[in-house]
Amino acid sequence: MIRPLGIYSAMLTPWKNGQPDLDELRKIVDFQIDAGLSGLFPVSSVGESGLMSFEQKCSLMETVIHQAAGRVPVWCGIPSSCAQESIALGKFAKEQGATGLVLMPPTFYRHAPDVIVATMKAIIESTTLPVSLYNIPFFADALTPAMVAELARLPNVVGIKDSGGNAVEFMQMLSLCKEADPQFCVLTGREEFLYPSLKAGGKGCMTATSGVLPEVMVKIYQLTQAGRDEEALALQMAALPVMMMMASLPFPMGYKLGMEIRGFSMGESPFPQIDAVKEKANSIKNKLEKALQQLLTIAN
Repeated sequence: MIRPLGIYSAMLTPWKNGQPDLDELRKIVDFQIDAGLSGLFPVSSVGESGLMSFEQKCSLMETVIHQAAGRVPVWCGIPSSCAQESIALGKFAKEQGATGLVLMPPTFYRHAPDVIVATMKAIIESTTLPVSLYNIPFFADALTPAMVAELARLPNVVGIKDSGGNAVEFMQMLSLCKEADPQFCVLTGREEFLYPSLKAGGKGCMTATSGVLPEVMVKIYQLTQAGRDEEALALQMAALPVMMMMASLPFPMGYKLGMEIRGFSMGESPFPQIDAVKEKANSIKNKLEKALQQLLTIAN
C-alpha cells in the first residue's frame, strides 16, 4: 500500500468572491509540482478547510486531483466535526482518484481518548484508501503516541502528519508505531522541525512552507537523504527566520502573504481580518519579500 514519503504541500486556498478560486488553485498545483514536491495535501488546516462547506471541500479535491493528473500523489484532507461527513468526503475523494486520505480527530468537542480512537477507526474502516493520521492539537484533540500506535495497527493506516511540535512525542511515535507497523511513516507538520525529524527517522513533511518555498524544503530533504548534513542543517537554519516571520501573523495569513509574494493571487479570506492585522501584514511584506528572495538564492 502506498505511503506518504518526502515533501508535501499543505495547500493554501486562494479565494475569489467568497469561493475558492479554482483557476488560481490550478496554477498553484502546477507550480508546486514543477518545483519538485513529492505530493499535495488539499483541504488542509492551513488551507482554511474549517471555513468551508462540504461542497467547497469537494471542489478543492476534484480540482487538485484532476490538475495533478497523476504527476504526484494527492492525499486529501477529510476534516469535520461530523464523522459521517468525513466518511462522505473520503468517498468523494476516492471517486475522484485520490491517492490517500488525511484524517484528523473530530473538531470542536473534546473527547476521551477511547472515543477519539473509536470514531477515527470507524472513519478509517469506511474506506479502502490508505490513511495518514493527522495530529493537530491546535484545532482538535491531541493524538497521543499510544493512540497513534493503536490506530497504526489498522491495515490501511500508513502514517501520520504530526503537527504537535513536541520532539519527545515525535520520537515516541517513531518507536511505538514501528512496533505496530515497521513501515509506518511519521512526517512532521512543522516546517521548523524538518531536518531534525529526518535525522530522527521521520519520512518527510506536510507543511505550508512546502507550498510557499518548495525549492527550499525539497533541498533540505535531498541534502539530508544524500548525507550532506552540514549543508542541510545550514539551509534549515537559514529558513527559520522566514518561517518565523510567516508564523507571526494570525494563522494562516503569513503563509498566504508568502504565496502572494511568490506571484499568486490569494484573494480575501471569507473570515475577515481586522485592520490592525492587515496593517501588520503590510508592515512586514517588504521584509518578508527580501528574506524570501535571499533564501531562494541560498537554496539554488
